[in-house]
Amino acid sequence: MKNIHSCTLLIAFFIMMGTGLVSCSSDNETTNSENVNSIYAQRVTTLPGNDANPYDEVGWLYNELFDTYYTNGNLGGTVSQIASQVQTIADANTSFNLIKGSPYHNVSSTRVQYLVEHATTCVNDVITASSMSTAGKSSLTSFVNSFITFLSTENDCDVIYQKVVAYENEVLHSVALNNTDKRIILTTTSVTRYLSYRNNKKPKKNTDPDWTVLIGNIVASTEGAEYGSAEAATMALVTGIAQND
Repeated sequence: MKNIHSCTLLIAFFIMMGTGLVSCSSDNETTNSENVNSIYAQRVTTLPGNDANPYDEVGWLYNELFDTYYTNGNLGGTVSQIASQVQTIADANTSFNLIKGSPYHNVSSTRVQYLVEHATTCVNDVITASSMSTAGKSSLTSFVNSFITFLSTENDCDVIYQKVVAYENEVLHSVALNNTDKRIILTTTSVTRYLSYRNNKKPKKNTDPDWTVLIGNIVASTEGAEYGSAEAATMALVTGIAQND
């Protein structure tokens, strides 16, 4: 069994070699679905991808933007500066432009700052304010809270991966959740799968435990998903960077 660090190195190697992670379809609200499908159709399914999740390209995009940002020498700054840097990287990314909806909503620095400053309470705040049904809100809240607790004791990347995939399978087959619930939840879990693998990519400059960083990323992807897939990826990344600095 490999630990999270070894998985991170493996993923980085695959990315450098040009091997990608597969997704079977695009955001239903994206007008460029055929283009998105053509991008992911040729990719080999490998951890931490899950081609059963129709929004898996969001996690893949997060992964691409993450790598590009941290290989860029101009890192950090204010939340506004970080958001601008990430947006510049995203605008130059083919995958981002193919799943970018119209209109596209830029990352709100004010909202990112709020999530950073309220890491221990933002889960309920963001999910409660979402457009999901009561059942959807309850389901995602329970998953996020249990997943963060789970990560505090588990460091095996295969086990972590399987936990997220198992929940995604439940969501996909649930008759209690509507289409909006599934879109927002599966977008969030897609980012969650990738970011939990990449959590140790950039060492933190503070002594906060890992779960505070993960919460910011996770709920930021939920908030971004209210607008679309592209927003979920950029909102999650900007929040994670801001929380990590």
